[in-house]
Amino acid sequence: MLCQKYSSLTDDDIKSITKMSDAVDLMVNTFECDIFIDVPSHQKDEAIVVYHGKPQGVSMYKESPVGEKAMRLNEPGVWRTMTTGEHSKNIKAKTQENRYVTQNIYPIRNREKVIGTLITERDISFDIEKNFNINNKNHESLPSTLMSIKSLNDYLDDAILIFDKYGILQFKNVKADILYKSLGIMDEIEGKHYYELAFNDMSFEQLMEDQTLNFDHEVKIGNYYFLMKKVLVEKTDVKVAIILRDITQLKDKEAEITLQTVAIREIHHRIKNNLQTIASLLRVQSRRSNNTEVKEILSDSVNRILSIAATHELLSKQLSDEINLNEVIRFVLQNLQRSYSDNNQIALLFNEKEEFLIDSDKATVIALIINELVQNCYDHAFVGKEKGEIQVKVSKMENNVSISVIDDGIGFAYSNEVKKSFGISIVESYVKDKLKGKLLVPKVNRGSTISFQFQL
Repeated sequence: MLCQKYSSLTDDDIKSITKMSDAVDLMVNTFECDIFIDVPSHQKDEAIVVYHGKPQGVSMYKESPVGEKAMRLNEPGVWRTMTTGEHSKNIKAKTQENRYVTQNIYPIRNREKVIGTLITERDISFDIEKNFNINNKNHESLPSTLMSIKSLNDYLDDAILIFDKYGILQFKNVKADILYKSLGIMDEIEGKHYYELAFNDMSFEQLMEDQTLNFDHEVKIGNYYFLMKKVLVEKTDVKVAIILRDITQLKDKEAEITLQTVAIREIHHRIKNNLQTIASLLRVQSRRSNNTEVKEILSDSVNRILSIAATHELLSKQLSDEINLNEVIRFVLQNLQRSYSDNNQIALLFNEKEEFLIDSDKATVIALIINELVQNCYDHAFVGKEKGEIQVKVSKMENNVSISVIDDGIGFAYSNEVKKSFGISIVESYVKDKLKGKLLVPKVNRGSTISFQFQL
């Protein structure tokens, strides 16, 4: 059997190839094209054709190519798919009978190992020969302008290919040679038709007809990524330039950053979970205590911890390190409402007229400050009152942010004794040291207002 004679495939691999050959017989009439199975040879840079499915219509092949070599030079897509394990789409190739075809190549796997390729072929020889003959009649030497910049182009990092109106490559730089050799095309590419060099599904006619003309898009070949730019040239002898930039390292770096971002999000998620666990433990400790003061201290600590957890909760759900400030405030206020659910006669309002992003460090500090101020209102502002209202307002003018916590309670004097309280000392310290801002306690006729201002 050919697989045993020319390849290193195991008996199990060969069984998989045999099963695929049975499927080919069903596929040929559906696809109406020649279909082949190639397997890697003992020899470097070649494969062996081990099966040929012929359509009921006319096959391109006069003689069966089974047992013939598929050289890397003539069929780069076969080598590429065997090497990378990826589908190669619309790859131009030359058959054993020297006909030009376009190939779709699919990997055949046994478990995870690529053991061969399934190839569908369509004939494009007529199109290439027609264009080549036209080119022979009309071909002239490169314009002097191209010749004068050729040496300069050889120093560029981008591959440059310039085609005439017939789709024949008239000019390429050194980078283009290096690129195509890395993709398995070892012979001279200058003078080849666009069909043999194309990276995508667009035909040369479509390329020329597309009146958007100048465009950029990404193409992927094997493990390589390229940014492809098309530029129409307003000359009679050359019509279109293709510029290919290798962006593989950039894409790899993007993938690396994405992985790091996912890892960071997972860290934020775990921190949030750990903080919630600590809060739960403090709640348990609070329930076990009969001391009212201890219960209040533990309850305040739980709210502070959960206000920090709010920032990590939001960061665990997004890619950026910036957070919508309104979302942070909503998290904090919702937690406080749950914590003070017995005080359901006190309305907690939040004006959300303006939204903007803020970095996570500032968001955590603001969450703690608002937690302290609103908590202070719940604890002290409504003594002796049956109901009341607490408002949180945020305003922004250019780069300045002002946040106010307002209540309609009994009011208080901002004395030195008040400043010594733990909650207010946290607020003063964080506004001054963390936000580099100002704490304002204006005198009001009713209730109390505490504001803090800072710059973004």
